[in-house]
Amino acid sequence: MIFAGFQARGTLGRLLVDGMPSVKLFGEEYAVKARIETLGCFSAHAGQSELVAWASNFEQDARLVLVHGEPAAQDALAALLWNEHKIRAAIPAEGDTLAF
Repeated sequence: MIFAGFQARGTLGRLLVDGMPSVKLFGEEYAVKARIETLGCFSAHAGQSELVAWASNFEQDARLVLVHGEPAAQDALAALLWNEHKIRAAIPAEGDTLAF
């Protein structure tokens, strides 16, 4: 299995890249039998400036929810979106429920 790009702490991808011998999915324990490789120079995600440029096309009352990335990066992106474009971005905690 090849992972392209960064795997955030606390994700299944990070557990696999870090060499966990088994993982729990939907309450069931599974042995990791795959050979895990990482291509750290690739990323399928936009950088902060690209995300801000993309989001700047939304109306100011748009509701964005940041669910990926390290907490400090999420906080920085949310602050940038607000400071530059007055776009609010929610950062839910695990187990939170959002209603729109």
